[in-house]
Amino acid sequence: MNVYCKGVMKQMDLAVDSIIKLIDTLSEENLRSKPTEEKWSIGELLSHMAVLCKADILIGAGASEEELDLFYTDAEPEMNKMAITEALVQNYSYLKEGIASLKEEEVLRETTSFFGVAHSRYEWLLDTQAHLFHHRGQLHSMIVHVLKREPNVQLFE
Repeated sequence: MNVYCKGVMKQMDLAVDSIIKLIDTLSEENLRSKPTEEKWSIGELLSHMAVLCKADILIGAGASEEELDLFYTDAEPEMNKMAITEALVQNYSYLKEGIASLKEEEVLRETTSFFGVAHSRYEWLLDTQAHLFHHRGQLHSMIVHVLKREPNVQLFE
């Protein structure tokens, strides 16, 4: 793995670890909590977070819309903390192994997503990192502002 990808993965390791710690602060009942009627519940947000690492690497690899829809159908975890945590760890491992297996020229090669965006695999990795951090911030805010408690989980080094 090249030095740039190693740095991104180090930060993503921290993000996944902190997401698991945030999940640990929740009860199963908290998963049904919905801050805004038209938006995701905490559990729905976590289910999305649990699969996004693999989904994003599939997008970066050129998966079709149909392939991605099938992935989401098959990969969505049950709505409980253990299943969500297991899916998060498995899908993050898939991303990590996939990035580690790429040669530098493959990391720099551009691919075009089914929705028309062209990026290098490295840029897709940065998008995945931003995506994960974005939703982690949403989760933290839901815990603080909806559940009215401070989770005391370190989000950054």
